Amino acid sequence: MNLKISAKRASRLAIVAIIGAGLAVSAHAETVLVDFGSDTSFRGASVPNPDPNGHYWNSLIPGPFYPGLIDINNNATSVALGYDTGVGTDSYNGPAGPTDAPPTSSHIPATDINAAALGDLGVKEAAFDFAASPGGLNNNTRFEIQGLNPSEKYTLKIFGSHKFSDDANTVYSVFSDAGYSALIGTANLNVQSPADASMHNRDTIATISGLTPSSANILYVQFVGSNGNQGYLNSFELIGSSVPEPTSLMLLASGLGLVFGYRRR
Repeated sequence: MNLKISAKRASRLAIVAIIGAGLAVSAHAETVLVDFGSDTSFRGASVPNPDPNGHYWNSLIPGPFYPGLIDINNNATSVALGYDTGVGTDSYNGPAGPTDAPPTSSHIPATDINAAALGDLGVKEAAFDFAASPGGLNNNTRFEIQGLNPSEKYTLKIFGSHKFSDDANTVYSVFSDAGYSALIGTANLNVQSPADASMHNRDTIATISGLTPSSANILYVQFVGSNGNQGYLNSFELIGSSVPEPTSLMLLASGLGLVFGYRRR
């Protein structure tokens, strides 16, 4: 068996490896999981770290400012979260079963979700509790996701779930300015069945993709019921994907040109 590789083929393989490495860098993703509620929030529960999928979460009491969130692999990040409005929190009438204050570990298994359908967000402790609009004349609940990377595009995957709501549908919107006027992405989610108010959402997420942070490296997020009543947010997954700079794209293109050039000879 002849295992020798020609110099031309070796060069081509090296170029392919370089291109592959470049594509791997361009596809690098930072993922952060946020659970709205914790062991110290009202009738809340924290997600165990790691969760059953081996992922790490930030279980937050809705309201305070949280700097330095961890990513899905328990690495420190620059990502922070803070509110611009009032916000409520509870687990009552959510996916949870019993909602004693405080809940015990015996209550968590009764949380009713389709974990497989929810992917990374399909963790009972994360679904158990939620952030809610404060109630009153203005239910636009607003918070900032700060410390983002300006060279990345972000995707938000959102799980909201609540029954006996005034609005069956919650609207999630993302803005690029502190005035919450420059809309860059939005999605609607039925947090309960429109046909049966006693049936909470157990298997559906909302996804907002292609989000570019503001010049201050912030995404401004709002949620509210579709008719202006209370909205609900149980958890979200933030995924950042690096975008190659033009020079990197030119290098990759040049590499491909060399590969195809070799093949034509």
